[in-house]
Amino acid sequence: MDYIWIVVLIILGLAMLLKPEILWKIENIFTVKNGEPTDLYLTLMRLGGIFFIGAGFVVFVVSFI
Repeated sequence: MDYIWIVVLIILGLAMLLKPEILWKIENIFTVKNGEPTDLYLTLMRLGGIFFIGAGFVVFVVSFI
């Protein structure tokens, strides 16, 4: 069961790191027309992606200890 969370964390982290614009569109699909995410949003989303990837690897390592 822990492996599912590891995969989810890493996939979500990669999406946040590589394609934060798509996640912004999914998050704001019904509230904003023709909007664009701010640079701050993109930066914080990428930092969150790095954190999620790191957390996924930490959970992976801890699960084998």
